[in-house]
Amino acid sequence: MRWGLHDSPFGRALLAATPRGLCWLSFVVDGDEQASADILKAEWRGFQLAEDPTATAGMAARAFDFGGTPGDPIPLVARGTAFQMTVWRALLRIPFGHVTSYQELARSIGRPEAPRAVGAAVGRNPISLVIPCHRVVLKSGVPHNYRWGVPLKKALLAFEAAGAAP
Repeated sequence: MRWGLHDSPFGRALLAATPRGLCWLSFVVDGDEQASADILKAEWRGFQLAEDPTATAGMAARAFDFGGTPGDPIPLVARGTAFQMTVWRALLRIPFGHVTSYQELARSIGRPEAPRAVGAAVGRNPISLVIPCHRVVLKSGVPHNYRWGVPLKKALLAFEAAGAAP
């Protein structure tokens, strides 16, 4: 697995990829790149990891291409429970510029009694931004709980709202 730190419109981001696809996208919090790398290494303990920003640069460019350039979707390699995978697939169906609540997301996967479990799965999403966990908000519409901070979640949502087609 190759990983690298890259600039994004929202600060530094860490991406990791296998030959099959993108398996990690996280944001650097408080400028602490080492902490971001340590989290990646802990999450993928037992895997051979090599810092190689050249190998992840193409995926970073695609992940942060908000111009909507048509093309093949980024191949993703997600690792999680069956429930988490179901939630992450549901996240991929939330359109750019839109949000949903944890309750609505739970209903959409046929588990209306499980909004908290859905929230936990949303929070474990390993490929932030590409699997758009930031598009899930409280039923009241308030953005809350984001692994890299609520201010970043609000910035992502505002960016998408400004660029969404009417």
